[in-house]
Order: sequence, then C-alpha cells, then structure tokens
Amino acid sequence: MTGMAFKYSLIASSTLLALKILPFATTTPLDVTPNSLRSGQLVSRAPLAPLPPPFPLDDLFTEDTAGSDTQDTEEPLRYLILPTTRSSKADTDKVYTDLVSKAKDTNPIFSKGDIDLGVIFWTALLVPSDAEKLKSDHPILTSVAEDKAVPLEGFRDPVPSVEKRNVLHRNRDEPKTVVKQQDSPEQLKVVSQPSKDDHVSNLKNFAYREEAGRGVTVYIFDEGANKDHKEWTTQPGTKRWFFPGDPNDPRYTIDRTETDRDEDGSHGSCVYSMAVGPKNGIAKNADVVILKHTSFNPKDSDDEDEEDTVESATLDGMAIILADVKEHKLQNKAVVNLSFGLTTALEDASRDKFRDLVKELLANDVVVVTASGNDRDPDNEDRSNIDDYPALFRRDLKNLIVVGATNNDGKTWPYTQGGDLLDLSAPGDQIVCAGRKDSNRVISSGTSFAAASVSGLAAYFLSLPELSERLKHRGKTAQNVKDLILEKAYPRIDGEIKVLYNGEKSDLKT
Repeated sequence: MTGMAFKYSLIASSTLLALKILPFATTTPLDVTPNSLRSGQLVSRAPLAPLPPPFPLDDLFTEDTAGSDTQDTEEPLRYLILPTTRSSKADTDKVYTDLVSKAKDTNPIFSKGDIDLGVIFWTALLVPSDAEKLKSDHPILTSVAEDKAVPLEGFRDPVPSVEKRNVLHRNRDEPKTVVKQQDSPEQLKVVSQPSKDDHVSNLKNFAYREEAGRGVTVYIFDEGANKDHKEWTTQPGTKRWFFPGDPNDPRYTIDRTETDRDEDGSHGSCVYSMAVGPKNGIAKNADVVILKHTSFNPKDSDDEDEEDTVESATLDGMAIILADVKEHKLQNKAVVNLSFGLTTALEDASRDKFRDLVKELLANDVVVVTASGNDRDPDNEDRSNIDDYPALFRRDLKNLIVVGATNNDGKTWPYTQGGDLLDLSAPGDQIVCAGRKDSNRVISSGTSFAAASVSGLAAYFLSLPELSERLKHRGKTAQNVKDLILEKAYPRIDGEIKVLYNGEKSDLKT
C-alpha cells in the first residue's frame, strides 16, 4: 500500500464483495495444473472433462464442461462458492456433482484446491434459486455469493510522483563476502546504517553480503513489473509470471500481459525494484515470481480506464503461490510480498478463506510480509491504526510481518497507519525506485515500498548459510525470520519505531 499503491476497497453488496483495481499486458496464460504439480512444469490451462465422484485431488484444479438447463425466469450470475477449509473429499465430491448439474454454461466450473487444505473455492454460473439451494443442501459451504466486480479505491501518494529520466546504472565490487554498492540510493544506505549516530547523509555506500537472496524465491503479488527496465534485465535471478483469475468468466477480458499496468504510479515496478532490484533492492540475486492482479475490464464498458477485479481472483493468486511453493519444494526458501489491502467490509467467508491461505503459507515455512496502509489523516488522526486486510490478520497470525514507512532519517511517514499490529518500518517517504517506462525511475511514497524492502531483507537473511541452522526449522521458519528482522532493527530517532537493518556497516564519508 503506497502512496502509489492500491487499496482494494470493497463495497458491500447483498451477496459477495469485490474490488476494482487501478491500472495491470501478452503471454499465454499459465497456471499450476494437476500434471504440473507432479512434473514440476507449468502448462497452459485447458478444460478437463468432468469426472464422476469420487474424483482425485487433481480435479481440485480443473475447469469442467457440464451444465443444466437455464430457468426462463431467472438470470444466471457468476457465483463464488466457498467450502469450509479442509472439508472432506466425500463432502466436496457432493458439492461438485451438484454444481455440475446446476451450472448454466458449457464450461462453467473453475476451481482451485490444495493437497492439505482440500478445495479452496469454486466459481460457477448459477441462477439465484439454485445458488440458494446449493447453500442450504451442503452444510460445508460457508458462502455461496455473487462474484461481483465493483470499483476499487486507490491508495495514492498525497505528494504526486516525480519521474526522473536518467538511466539507472549499478557499480559493484567484484564478488566477495561483503559488497559495497557505491551508487546506492539514500534509502538503501539506511539498510546498512550501523548506528543512529552515523547519519545517513554521511554514509558512502550500501553494504551487503554477496549472497543477497541467492537461492530464495520472492513472490510479488502486485500490478506486474517493467521487463524493459535495467532493474529487471540485469537482475540475475529466474523470473516467472502468473495471472490469477477465472479464464472462463464471460463477462470480462482479463489482462494477461507481462507489464506494469499502473500507468499513474509504476506501483508494481517500484515494489519489484525495492525488493530485488540490482540498484534499489536488498535481495539482488533472488528468484522472482510475479503474480499480476487480474484486471477485469467489462467487455461492454465504454470506459477504457474502468478496470475491476473480484475476490475469487485474489484467492486464486494466493492458492497459486501455495501450490507453487509445494510443487517446487520452496519451503524455507520463499518470501511473499503483499503490498495491497482489502477493507474490513470484506465478506466474512472470503476474508476467512484469505486468512486460511496466508496461515497455510506461514505453516509451510514461507515468510509473508504486508504493508500497514496509507490511510492515516495527519490533520485529525483519523484512521491512525491498521484497518485493512491482510495486515489485520496479524491479530491472529503473529508470524505475519506488517511494515510501515519512514523517511530516510527514521521519522514516521505522516500517512502510515500503525498501532499494536505494526512490527517495524522501512524507508517509504519519497524513495527512488524503478518506473514503468524504459529504464526511468520515479520518486514515490507509501508503505507498499517499505514492505517490499522488508521482503527483500527476509530473502537476504534466508540466503546466508551461517543463519540456516538458526532460521530453518519446520513450522517455525516464518517466526524465526521475523524474530531476526526485529532483533536487528533499531529506531534511527529516539521515540520512533524500529527501522530495518541488515547487520552490515556502510562506510562513512568522513
């Protein structure tokens, strides 16, 4: 969440809530399918014929072709169907069979599941009376509600972004234990600031261990990224893309291009840059997976700027991350950055499913980092505390890391939301990062970018071999990494919140 980040502001409807995203461009849509779970390969989505129950786990990841006759008196709607987490196969088989009989188009059922959680959700085209009956006939269903698209309110920087046209270059010592990046932006020098008495303006460089995230995967669920930028083209890690959402939803055209869709703020490119970029990032050698928030542009819309997403796409993205971690055996070697927020108006069943997916990632030894939010009003203290998800999940999930923003001196950014759920901060006030065009850079503000830096620091610590024994313990890795980050962090100004620190020492100018 950033001054240029998005706030996925949900509006209550009589059924399900959804969200509208500000500006996400083309490749063949890819997804984790049953075969890929076994073979380790990514393959294009392809409809599978319905299987009679009992069906194997593979069918949790299918789009099935089946349907029933449409009632003349009711208009079918796209529904999101949520079962209780870890429902039995027998119970989900019954729901699946019922859905096949009720669905109203030729390729209606989109679903996602997990080997441990079972079915996570289905979407299907149903008439309202069938939806009501489905809910009443199956006690395991926590919600059967319309998967409706509504406008998204954006998190915008109170100070407009400034674009800089100079090209980024990176000078770096030959590989060795500690590298000194001489051309580092000031916000990066803060990360290796050895003492609050050594003011950042007196630091010559950014100091870091040369491993810098090598062997760790950072998942960035955001607006995409700029593949033409030097922050992308010179970054040595492997890079993959996913495009969450239901490809069979007939109401929308889904943007599946490998670009940064945020024309106003370069949000995805900046988040990527702050986490793993060679110039601005901390985990400079990490592998990267970009999950691009699905942009639903209604096919009959006259407004070219009207872009929506729905709750099912967010759940799908989280399920994709979980499946990918398990498929590639990335437990103890992965970090997830969530620089977005959904309001407390989020429908209860969808909120709980979202929380279950975050919880399962943490249980699988994946570090999860999220932004605290940018909605504090510095004039009247309105909305001073965190009030959006996923940051609010910190109430239940103690190993989730919630990050606020400071300026480079360590003073809290005036729009940062905080309170008891805030763990630490990182520079996020007028920071320099990658833009969405060519190799330009922008000056931006927001907790989104602060969270990205902490995600990079988590990957950095996971890559250091001498920390492996301390950090990597089954079921405890996320908490261990969080504990280390908080142990290293310290306030740069007395009375202010802790700011991240990597444990190295920048050289002083004098």
